[in-house]
Amino acid sequence: MAIKKIKISNFKSFKDLEVELGNFNVLIGANASGKSNFIQIFKFLRDITKDGLDNAISMQGGIGYLRNINIGSSENFSLEVVSDQEYLSVGTITKEKGVLIGISVSETIYKFGMEFKKKGLGFEIVEDKLAQKGNYVTLKMQKKKLKEEILGPAEVTHSHVNGKVNISSKYLEGVSIK
Repeated sequence: MAIKKIKISNFKSFKDLEVELGNFNVLIGANASGKSNFIQIFKFLRDITKDGLDNAISMQGGIGYLRNINIGSSENFSLEVVSDQEYLSVGTITKEKGVLIGISVSETIYKFGMEFKKKGLGFEIVEDKLAQKGNYVTLKMQKKKLKEEILGPAEVTHSHVNGKVNISSKYLEGVSIK
């Protein structure tokens, strides 16, 4: 599975919504209960990834159609997506020949938030953070097979604040990662 949880605030008909997803999900509800708006969350994510934030907002019909009409600009828009897609992120080569240190990622959390301008249709990004959790691992080639050894827990966070990218991580004692 890829996306296991979605949290969203001030989006279309939703004030606050948190949904845990499984391998198979069914939306059931009366007319105008938010089923289509729930699907729009995935379309919005796709459009951000494919075309960028400004274009994704335009594709939603603009800020006025993106935010909850009852809340308006009084509360921030926020979106959190949690994925349990497992993958290997290779980081650096050690002094030992042929040894790589990486992270075996087991959970990725993306948080994004924006504040709507009180006047007009503008917005400002107030949160943009990607966290990856898993284990630090070493990777060695042995007998033409890649051997993975777990070193310990890992958490790396990438955030974008005021035009600067910040990366923070919990390092293992005695291991230097660049």
